[in-house]
Amino acid sequence: MLVQYLVGLCCLRWHPDAVDVVLGDMVLDTAAGKPRDVDVTVTISQSGHVTHTFKAYEVKHESKPLDVAEVEQLCLKLLDMPSVTHKAIVSASGFTTSARDKAIRHGITLYELRPWTRPLQEQFPSLTMQGTAQECFPMSQLLLCWIDEQFAIVAREATGPFSVQSNDGLFDSSGKKHAKHKTFGDYQNELLFRSTEILFPLGPAATVLRTFPIPHSAPDGIVRAGPAWPHTHTLDVQGDDVYVDTGNGICRIDSVTINGYLQWQRGGDPLYYVMDEIPGGEAFAGALIAPGKREGQMTALVFSPKTRDIGINFVQLAKKHLNCIRELTLAQPTAKNSET
Repeated sequence: MLVQYLVGLCCLRWHPDAVDVVLGDMVLDTAAGKPRDVDVTVTISQSGHVTHTFKAYEVKHESKPLDVAEVEQLCLKLLDMPSVTHKAIVSASGFTTSARDKAIRHGITLYELRPWTRPLQEQFPSLTMQGTAQECFPMSQLLLCWIDEQFAIVAREATGPFSVQSNDGLFDSSGKKHAKHKTFGDYQNELLFRSTEILFPLGPAATVLRTFPIPHSAPDGIVRAGPAWPHTHTLDVQGDDVYVDTGNGICRIDSVTINGYLQWQRGGDPLYYVMDEIPGGEAFAGALIAPGKREGQMTALVFSPKTRDIGINFVQLAKKHLNCIRELTLAQPTAKNSET
């Protein structure tokens, strides 16, 4: 789903005058007689109708290029949507030669998301920079992490001491399995994320980050990290409506205290991609992507070959969009784009 979202962000960079960029839009298929989903649609203000449709058929980085049968199926789908005036297919894994020929025959534009390795001056002259995107825009993530953590639970309704294991199930107030947090282990991971999202801009975390540089390299198997320091953080979790079996019935978890050590760690290296038109190789947009630790999370810097502007986007897909994005409108970015 993040590849589909990334293509939408690339459309925002290419079309600064776009009225709507919609992910998972529903467009009328006149042959089928009903609306069908299209991964990305763009509406331009001057004409008031859809002018570009992008279909990111492969949303993962597969090794196999799209073949002629797959491209033909997508071409026929788009051709049965007369309201769409410009039609395109985007692949994260390329196209076979016969697939390219088939698309050209049907008047469908092809784009490919590729590793961004060409010098900037060749495709993005407005930036007036020499070298590759990785050389000109080095980027890394700094993550606040708990290590050697332990959890202390407060359940005021409990009539005696109890313990909870990471694989124990959780419940809601009616006694049914909890819809969001299936096990206590799942809930622990959520609380660790929640805790660090609260603590990272505060002292002492912010002070440690300013004082101790995080190494850029480390021996194999060693985490690139700064010094760890002891910390305790108590979270009020009554609003989560999480109940645990204490052995004497289920009781609501009211608060959780995390004890352990906090540490700044350097995250994985960012990904550099360019969206090129096939076969000419003209750039549609470039992007620096740093996937987040949460599912459906990423930071993306998106570049247009036409201007010096850079879109900075902080993305967090809502749970309902993790497996299938439907009718999600993207706004032109200012400083931040986040979807919840």
